[in-house]
Order: sequence, then C-alpha cells, then structure tokens
Amino acid sequence: MSAPPSKSLQASALSFVLLSIGHTIGGKEWTAEKSFKAIANSRPWACGTVGWYQGSAFFVVTSLLHYQWSLNPTALNDPINKTMASIINILLWASSAWYAKHGVKENALVVGLSAALQAYAVFKA
Repeated sequence: MSAPPSKSLQASALSFVLLSIGHTIGGKEWTAEKSFKAIANSRPWACGTVGWYQGSAFFVVTSLLHYQWSLNPTALNDPINKTMASIINILLWASSAWYAKHGVKENALVVGLSAALQAYAVFKA
C-alpha cells in the first residue's frame, strides 16, 4: 500500500518553479546593469551569466524531484533521496544567508521561505 500524495511536497515543488521564474527574471535584470555590461566577453561575464541560468535550471529540476517525491513520499525513506533533500536544504539556507549578508533582502527572504517549506515537507514527522 502506497502513501497518499504529499501536499507539502507539492507546495515545495511549486515554490521551486516560482524560484526558477524569479531567478531568471533577476538574471535578466542584473545582466542588463551597466557595470555588468562593462565586463562583457570576459571570463567573469561568461561564468556569471551561464552560472546564473544554470541556477534557474537547477530550480526546475529540483521542482520535478520534489513533485516526484510528492507522488511517493515514502521515497524519502531512502537514504540517497534524504541526502539529496538535505543537500538542497543546506544550499537554500546558505544562499539565503549569503543574500542577506550582501544586502539582497528580497532574494534572502524568498529563498529562506522556500528553504523552510522544503525542510517542513521533507523532514516532517
């Protein structure tokens, strides 16, 4: 007998879709800044640009993973799945703290909220 779908994991999956959209929009904003355009065609410009959009793709893949877990929450009993969830949660909290430390308050708040939702969904009793 399988467990019923997890609404909290579905909510977490949705939060990652929203993070991806916001992350992509944010990337378009900061890459349009004069100071960023001034380093165009440099290594930092290339790495910063592609890395940012890789981050957006990471959020989509993470959303799919959480949606898959939502359909079968018992999959999180597997140590590999639990480890992946833990790494994702650590990454979210670290990113939120980094944004906060550097004054990017909106990103810190949104990523922190997603981290809290993800932690609740994955680690609830």
